[in-house]
Amino acid sequence: MQAPPAAYTAKITDYDRSVSTRTYSAVEADVLIAAALCDDDEVSPDADRSGRVTVTRVITGHRNALDAERLTLRRTIRLEPVCAPSRLTARQYEDLQLIQEREVTPGAALANGRVQAGFVSIPAAATRRLLERGWLTVEPDGVASVSCAGRVAMALHEHRAETGYMGTDKWVVDAFGVGEWQIGEPLYLSRCSCGYRAEGRFEVRAMAQ
Repeated sequence: MQAPPAAYTAKITDYDRSVSTRTYSAVEADVLIAAALCDDDEVSPDADRSGRVTVTRVITGHRNALDAERLTLRRTIRLEPVCAPSRLTARQYEDLQLIQEREVTPGAALANGRVQAGFVSIPAAATRRLLERGWLTVEPDGVASVSCAGRVAMALHEHRAETGYMGTDKWVVDAFGVGEWQIGEPLYLSRCSCGYRAEGRFEVRAMAQ
């Protein structure tokens, strides 16, 4: 049986500060994140559009039964998606949304290379690409669901930042009572494709973005 494709590459900084790397399939990453949430570990997506997720576990206790000093140790797993979320197309988003809507009442299943979701099926080629990019998982019984990587990609697709600017021109009157418009530097503002508008105003477009 062919091994599932890697959905994430991970940099693991262990309790002893040793560093290692490995890959996680979509299923393995889903299990890791679900277990972390159940154990109240910190699961933090990056604030940018990279799709990176960091899982942090903190433990505090005595080194041994005779040691009075309590130690706090930390382990972090930084997950970097193999396929950038920005590669999610509008059609792929619609396919994942269709599968996600069927998850409450299971009905999306893999059959003959296609995902069948009610009366609608996702073509085999499209299904294969979703699996290869780690955005779709399939259980042994064939039930298909959107992976954590797929959900992050969908969220970023739904919330795309856009920038605009506002002028700062002002009417200035000199000592002789003569007025004129003076051109000011523009202030940039950002808004989300969902309709949210940020309150901040920035002198540099990159800061607004």
